[in-house]
Amino acid sequence: MRPGVNIASGPTSNTAMRRLAILLFVLALPSVFAVPARVILIRHAEKPADHGDPHLTSEGRAHAVRWASWLTRTNAPRPDALFAPNPTSKHPSVRATETLEPVAKQLGIEVRMTEDSGTFERLAKSVLADPKLDGKTVVVCWVHQYLPQFAAALGVTPEPVKWKDEDYDGVYEITFSEGRAALRKTSAPRSR
Repeated sequence: MRPGVNIASGPTSNTAMRRLAILLFVLALPSVFAVPARVILIRHAEKPADHGDPHLTSEGRAHAVRWASWLTRTNAPRPDALFAPNPTSKHPSVRATETLEPVAKQLGIEVRMTEDSGTFERLAKSVLADPKLDGKTVVVCWVHQYLPQFAAALGVTPEPVKWKDEDYDGVYEITFSEGRAALRKTSAPRSR
């Protein structure tokens, strides 16, 4: 037995273990109850006919500017965090990031690219557990094929129907109350 180490069992060690368990529980509480006020899911703006081109079209770049206006309108909560998929060699698209760049510039915040497009579940868990996002507005611009599953990973039930291929204006606004996620599907106004 090493000096200073008490491996005895009994009331003293049980009390210490209980205190440790309570302390660990209390420390874990912020992450358990850290939930954004809202998560806004949008699709990247228009892409070129050549799907191998990872960038937005000129129409898509103009649409990204409209997204910035819509996301920062005066009667809406200011976005506190922006997320887009991290490009990979398999999925090199930067369209989601390019869609969020105008709003990021306007707000003076960075677009976070932590996951590739197929690992949206990990990002959903991370967003829901991050105490820095508690009570905040989070905007996620993603690949449209994954948006219904992304909403489900954030707690929306039932999972929304398939996002239409031609829908570049759709919005999933997810709010959280009493541990439940509520989805409102809407569209951002298009002004040309």
